[in-house]
Amino acid sequence: MEQQSNKTVSIVHDGSLTEEEALNALRVAAQSATESLPAALAQCKTQDDKNKVQADRDMVVLAYLNSLKKSLINTSSQFEKVAEDLETEAKAVKDKSTTLQNVSQAISLLSGLVQLAASLALAFG
Repeated sequence: MEQQSNKTVSIVHDGSLTEEEALNALRVAAQSATESLPAALAQCKTQDDKNKVQADRDMVVLAYLNSLKKSLINTSSQFEKVAEDLETEAKAVKDKSTTLQNVSQAISLLSGLVQLAASLALAFG
């Protein structure tokens, strides 16, 4: 007769992501979004375009600020990956902001940061 393992695996605390690492990734993303904002706004032709870019930047910053008030409760490897991807995307946004050619690029510049920052913010509770 096979013996079953009594080991419990948690999808919440099975990784090694630290609160400091998660907050740093969010901080880097907020800083990158803020530093890239002038270049993105310069490509915008209408107020609606400017509002969209500004709202994306604000969402990234709010994900960081809201996380500062909370504790990291999910350290799973999925969130570790999101934190890594967020830092990588933050660096890419800085690079892309220097070569924006049109309003479409400006509007989409921060979309990846918004998605990743919002995902990582879910690790806090």
